Amino acid sequence: MSRVLGVVLVLFSLGACAQSAQSDGDGKKENLNVQEVSQLVKDNPEVVLIDVRTPNEYQQGHLEGSELINFYDPQFKEKVAELDKEKEYVIYCRSGGRSANAVSIMKKMGFSNIHNMTGGMLAWDRAGLPSEK
Repeated sequence: MSRVLGVVLVLFSLGACAQSAQSDGDGKKENLNVQEVSQLVKDNPEVVLIDVRTPNEYQQGHLEGSELINFYDPQFKEKVAELDKEKEYVIYCRSGGRSANAVSIMKKMGFSNIHNMTGGMLAWDRAGLPSEK
């Protein structure tokens, strides 16, 4: 039994690694760590930052210039549909779960130049990167 559990853990780890290295068909990475996001925003001020947390979470601290679109809002898809599909987006949340789901939804809606910030605001804060309240 422990051998089976070990194999399952190894396969799970490999799947997680594959997800973190996932890229779009044009070679752009879908998942970016906080350092990559920080550099992307410095290099390209046209990148749109979307925070998919709740308004209360957003008030506690967010990335400068980010737009709040609450993932739990019943109008989430309608609000996302109003965005320009030609722009480049970085989606983030608290830890990376909601943002990964949001990226998946947005890709199905036709967005192609979109990134998930892995680790979310927790990783951003741990890295000592600037945020605003």
